[in-house]
Amino acid sequence: MQPTTSIYFKDGNIVSKHGEATVYEMSDELFLEVGPGHNLWALESEYFVYMEQLGDKPRGKCLEIGLGLGVASRCILTYPQVTSLTTVELRKDIVATHKDCIDLLDTRHNKWALYDSEKHFIINQDGLRYMIRTKNKYDFIFMDFYKHIDEDTLPEIEDMVAAAKFCLNDGGTILGWLDPHTPVEFYNKFNKLFKGVM
Repeated sequence: MQPTTSIYFKDGNIVSKHGEATVYEMSDELFLEVGPGHNLWALESEYFVYMEQLGDKPRGKCLEIGLGLGVASRCILTYPQVTSLTTVELRKDIVATHKDCIDLLDTRHNKWALYDSEKHFIINQDGLRYMIRTKNKYDFIFMDFYKHIDEDTLPEIEDMVAAAKFCLNDGGTILGWLDPHTPVEFYNKFNKLFKGVM
């Protein structure tokens, strides 16, 4: 007899669904799908990858482009030197599923004990447009609006980094989420985009 493998969209429970965004829960973990089919966009277990990549960079007034499950947001807000976080998310369906999952994530005290929702402001808008138009300045800007890094997403990421420089305080930092499965050819190009602002 072969061992069975659980699949979140078959064996998990839907905890939120709005338009093209669906959040499943299975084995005390959340999974976000966006779009048609089973297009996995974010996992709660990415917490560890985020914490490693964020390092000691989040501080002061922070901006995040892309919301997903809100895992990166919660990671950023666990830093005591962070005074506020503004998250800009283009898709209203993702903002709605995130709101549905806040209470559920709040029950996971082992990860989120320091999360302060009063410091978190979510705006449903295009991130590029927001950064070009805002009068606000930020000490740390985190890019997390793409699913993977390739020839299609690199130009978008480059545009976002250029726009982010307009709303970055002197001495501030811009960081992009690095998909651990990024091929070397795109990894090097991605890192060059953030040179001088990391």
